[in-house]
Amino acid sequence: MSQLHTRPLIIITGPKKGFISRFFIMFSLFLCGARSKIITPNVPYDDWEMDGLLISGGNDLYNAFIEEESCKIEDIITYQRDVLEYKLLYKAVEQNKPVFGICRGYQLINIFFGGELFKDVRKDGYRYKYTPLPWKNITIKKGGVLETCLKSTTIKINTLHHQAVKKPPESFKIEAMDEYDIIQSISKKDENNLIFGVQWHPEYLFYKKKHRKIFKAFVSKAKANMK
Repeated sequence: MSQLHTRPLIIITGPKKGFISRFFIMFSLFLCGARSKIITPNVPYDDWEMDGLLISGGNDLYNAFIEEESCKIEDIITYQRDVLEYKLLYKAVEQNKPVFGICRGYQLINIFFGGELFKDVRKDGYRYKYTPLPWKNITIKKGGVLETCLKSTTIKINTLHHQAVKKPPESFKIEAMDEYDIIQSISKKDENNLIFGVQWHPEYLFYKKKHRKIFKAFVSKAKANMK
């Protein structure tokens, strides 16, 4: 077996346009020992095998998925991506493949399993910056995926969002919170597989050891599950 194929294959989902975030995701995965393939709504996906699924960030989820009416054209475009990611997420769960969601991807995992979202957290005195740079400290819950891989109870994150997880699914546990008690990470209560997500963008912080460790934990699980 070639050295390339000893690396797990991670499918990365994303929008039709835009590549910056996915480039940094691919780079972060490569640093942690994985190879990757990008799948978008205009790329066939049914025949792609995977060792893990990473659902990246981007535009808001289609409002119909969170029980609100919408008829904007950009929402219809987002809907195509949502359907793609729902199908891939279903396939990953069915095949017991690890899943990692970033920002919008984290929110989609939450909705897929029955959770609820805040439409906008930027109100009522919520201190906020729209930046890829780390500025905000959050608290990591003990005994979870993050605490296990980071060996820490705090981490400094960036913020590039306005929606957030309001209520996680019953099958999930909270991994991290901010000072306003807004949930920043969740993981599925499943000892046999790893399904988790974070609200921030660790790919933009690949130069920080703690954030690379998050990718490393995901890649390690994918590699352990390789056939």
